[in-house]
Amino acid sequence: MYSYEEIFAHTGDNKWLERLELIGFNALPATLSEDMWTHQYVQQVNQIACQKTMIMAPFSTNGPYAHTFGLEPNFGCCTANFNQGWPKFALSSFAYRDDTIFNCIMLPSVLETEDVTIRLETEYPFKNKVHYYINSERSFNFRIRVPSFAEELKVNGKKTQVNDLEFAIGVGETEIEIELYTTPRLKSRPNDLYVLQMGSLLFSVPIEYEKKMHEYTKKGVERKYPYCDYQFVPKSCWNYGYADDCFEINYNEVGEIPFSQKNPPITIKSKMQQIDWGFKFPYRSVCRKTPKSRKPISSVQEIELCPYGCAKLRMTEMPALKKK
Repeated sequence: MYSYEEIFAHTGDNKWLERLELIGFNALPATLSEDMWTHQYVQQVNQIACQKTMIMAPFSTNGPYAHTFGLEPNFGCCTANFNQGWPKFALSSFAYRDDTIFNCIMLPSVLETEDVTIRLETEYPFKNKVHYYINSERSFNFRIRVPSFAEELKVNGKKTQVNDLEFAIGVGETEIEIELYTTPRLKSRPNDLYVLQMGSLLFSVPIEYEKKMHEYTKKGVERKYPYCDYQFVPKSCWNYGYADDCFEINYNEVGEIPFSQKNPPITIKSKMQQIDWGFKFPYRSVCRKTPKSRKPISSVQEIELCPYGCAKLRMTEMPALKKK
């Protein structure tokens, strides 16, 4: 468990914890395959394909395989270091200062000290209900950071003001149940594009793809299955914009692989239309930064969006075609 000073050393406030959640719940799982045998070196928010670029790579100093999925798709540093992401994220869950314990991030976790045990059971960020089981041999203050996205808050079934929470914990057993309520919203992004966000999760249009295995030998070392590389070729449409800002939420069970594209724990249905988006010249596997045209070229379709971390090919930042 980090000290409070270590957790907040960067900025002096908890805004960076919200950015940490966005990275941990979105960018980190998105760049890893579900079996964790492969990863990307770079990822794209609007990622319509993961294929070798036949012309010079669009990633500055990175090579043509940098955004394909592999054991070592560009440099070996991510292969050596990616496994630090989840453990260090979990270590940021709790902090302490003097006689106060802080729950900074609502992760399923257990904190054990010589005289205090806190078990946090939750399916957050997919479902915003959190249950704390506390067993303590001493009295202490317990503070819980409430994310800024919370629009309503219940503590042990009772509505309360949306603020960080503080409890005086005595000797013995204590249970605390918290429910956060939020709604999906389109948030403005650069270039007059929007991202759908609900709580700590961003949502994307998942693109179906064909997975092409790439086995080879590099520097005398065979890269055979399962430690080989893969390229993802798109099979479904990706050129969408939001037709309105009305959304329908669907909750599913959280499985053994939470960030699964086949079985996402939560999806959001949105009305969308296709537009003439176009490719970034001279590539055929990289979309333009902004669409060529925002004029709809299809009727309204109901598309089911999934969490960003579930979709390996995805469109995330898209235009709102109907402005208020």
